[in-house]
Amino acid sequence: MEQMNLQKIGKELASLRQAVEEMSEAILEDRLEVSDEVIGEIEKSRKKPESSFVSQEDVEAEFLK
Repeated sequence: MEQMNLQKIGKELASLRQAVEEMSEAILEDRLEVSDEVIGEIEKSRKKPESSFVSQEDVEAEFLK
């Protein structure tokens, strides 16, 4: 295994930090962009009566047998 000195480790950490920051920015940008179609679907689902939805208990009863 290659021996690493502190300077090389520091460079690797800086590189990793930059990659994490870039990923974080990409994730935050994606969260802010919601399409008009998605917004329409959300609004449509909010108008439905609660009785038309399946309860958590029913889902668990079906799939956790």
